[in-house]
Amino acid sequence: MKKVSIKQAYKRWAKKYDEDLPYLFESESEKVLPLLRNVKGKKVLDLGCGTGRYSIALAKKGSEVTAVDFSKEMIDVAKKKAKEAKVKINFKQVDLKKSFSFKKEEFDIILSMLVLGHFKKPEKLLKKISKSLKSKGICIVSTFHPEKEGGKLALVPSLGLDATKYRQAIKEIRESIKKSGLVIEKFLKIKFSNKIIKKAKKEGVDLKPFSKKPFLIVFKGGKR
Repeated sequence: MKKVSIKQAYKRWAKKYDEDLPYLFESESEKVLPLLRNVKGKKVLDLGCGTGRYSIALAKKGSEVTAVDFSKEMIDVAKKKAKEAKVKINFKQVDLKKSFSFKKEEFDIILSMLVLGHFKKPEKLLKKISKSLKSKGICIVSTFHPEKEGGKLALVPSLGLDATKYRQAIKEIRESIKKSGLVIEKFLKIKFSNKIIKKAKKEGVDLKPFSKKPFLIVFKGGKR
């Protein structure tokens, strides 16, 4: 497996990203979207929007969406999808480790899906979320479930690329949430649902060997 930077990995992965992880994304979104309820007219910040799966879904429901990613190639794919979906989204290329120019208590909803693992210290991202979330706002964050307590994770094995992400322990994530000024309202461990296992089987993919253990964790929170 070839060692590359995170930026190089996403540059090469952008056009293949959606087709690489369809069952993971569907399993996540079927749990996450019901947590948001009525989003019409809400100001949404999607941190690490990738190819726009949540940005587009929420814009379709009438949200005012700002979508951020550090990868130009991922944003280019997201822009094309947004144009096809006929929705308006404010896309910005931002490296969250270096820059965060959003105002205090600016957004009703902040999403950050599968981004936390890019931060060695997760509270660095969570404090940014806490700062820009309105006092009665909602934040939703997902990350890969740690198969062991901590460690690292190869990012794009399908392309033979190893761009290492961090796999934080659940205890560390909970402590980081507390330090950031957020509180947990819901904490979910996501597995492949029977519906998605059956769908994958019809498409020639056997998910059963991966169905027993959760592969993602998601928390819904707000400001303390």
